[in-house]
Amino acid sequence: MKKFAMVLALLLLCVVAFGFYRGWFSMSSSSPGSGSNKVNISLTVDPDKMKADTKMVKEKTIEPTAEAASEAR
Repeated sequence: MKKFAMVLALLLLCVVAFGFYRGWFSMSSSSPGSGSNKVNISLTVDPDKMKADTKMVKEKTIEPTAEAASEAR
């Protein structure tokens, strides 16, 4: 069970890293004022970018698959 949790954590880390690389997620920080020790951190998720990348992957995989299927016949 411990190995499964480690693999799952590693997979999640890879997905998050890939998401930051592809621009699906972004982080920003700001400090509210000069007299405050607080820092505001925000995480932004871009679902439109995720959908566009998913559509692009589908198109790129369907085209060679259809060509291979037509050549096999």
